[in-house]
Amino acid sequence: MDGANVLAKALVDQGIEYLFGIVGFPIIEVGIACQARGIKYIGCRNEQSAAYAAQAMGYLSGKPAALLVVSGPGLLHTLGGLANATENCWPVICIGGSSDQDQETRGAFQECPQVQAARLHCKYASRPASINVIPLHVHKAVKCAMYGRPGAVYIDIPGNLVLSSVPEEDIVFPEKVPLPGPISVPPHSQIVAAANEIRNAKRPLIIYGKGAQWSRTGPAETARFANQSNIPLIATPGGKGVISDFHENLVQPARSFALQQTDLVVLIGARLNWILHFGLQPRFAKNVKIIQIDIVPEEFHQNIPTTTPLLGDIGETLSLLTANLKDYRFNQNSDWKRDLKQKCDKNVVTVETMANNHATPLNYYAAYHPIREWLRKNDVIVINEGLTKEDWDDIEEDSDRTLDLPVLSLTPECRYDKMCQAFGGNGVLVRTVPEIATELDKAAKSKVVTLINCIISNDSERKAQGT
Repeated sequence: MDGANVLAKALVDQGIEYLFGIVGFPIIEVGIACQARGIKYIGCRNEQSAAYAAQAMGYLSGKPAALLVVSGPGLLHTLGGLANATENCWPVICIGGSSDQDQETRGAFQECPQVQAARLHCKYASRPASINVIPLHVHKAVKCAMYGRPGAVYIDIPGNLVLSSVPEEDIVFPEKVPLPGPISVPPHSQIVAAANEIRNAKRPLIIYGKGAQWSRTGPAETARFANQSNIPLIATPGGKGVISDFHENLVQPARSFALQQTDLVVLIGARLNWILHFGLQPRFAKNVKIIQIDIVPEEFHQNIPTTTPLLGDIGETLSLLTANLKDYRFNQNSDWKRDLKQKCDKNVVTVETMANNHATPLNYYAAYHPIREWLRKNDVIVINEGLTKEDWDDIEEDSDRTLDLPVLSLTPECRYDKMCQAFGGNGVLVRTVPEIATELDKAAKSKVVTLINCIISNDSERKAQGT
């Protein structure tokens, strides 16, 4: 088996489904082998954009996507994306072709110290010495990308390994890395200490970040903790979506006031970095207490002391904390709730006043308010990428088009039926075998393109669409 197929099989064995990148010498055959084994390849125009796309897929799907690039400039162009993935805790596996082993330091084609360059921005970087050990490197790369805090990893593939072959019986393919990775929870004493701090707080505040989304049970447990405790909420930019923007306890319009006045912050999957002003004055009170939930102990006592550090999986930790606070619910009629509501209402009026002010020059809020209102009423936006009618007329004169489909930008709540209708087709959601049969029959009779979205598992958490 040649190196390209060994690498492709190792990726498939580890559950890798998507491969982004720009192929060329010396890894063209790797891309071909991956596609032949069922991995979906998405070609990009620039390695940096491929790196961002791959890590976004990894974060959204909960398992790493792969990134395939050529040697030298190809790998160097990914470094910005790899650094972003590691800093933002998004899993991605970068595979870079490199010069042949016997040409190292001799001025080979696009030769570059790629492992050293990538190591600064990755959790793990390696260069297999032989074809036989490629699966071991892939196994460890997947584990490092996913276990603990997720991030970027890099595997350097020498060109001479791609087409060289070894007997398949000499290759050891490790078992699939168990995902999600092992989880832990804080000691019971720490859970009790955190619960007591919450009970004694006069002005508690929950701040949640994107780490809450990464935990398998994080979003559900964050919402359950918020609902039961009745504590005011604030989301970091990365945390938006973990809990609905319309949650009754969300006090985002009063963010500055809430940060300055709170006496206890329950920090869930977020870091006290620049986004939260490092937890320092004047944005926070001098003696504010911090209960922080994170899977990385180095984040505790960052910039200011952590009153109660809770090291463990966010979802499982919140489940224990919620259970310990089953007899607690923050007073809805407290001064803290009243003050936050007044501040929210005041700031909402201020923003609405600016949004309705259409004086020249137009302010930021007035410019975006109509767009927001329009988006709320429409699922599909048909755009023409800036082309005027005259531009389209010129295109029609110089081309023989048989089909004119619109370019679409889909909003997060877009339904399948609306999306398909924009293309002149139909879209449906089905859950059972009879429903599939019925809709297949309808699709055949309709003679238009039909998208049938099948919910395979009854336990699927996907929202119903097309209804």
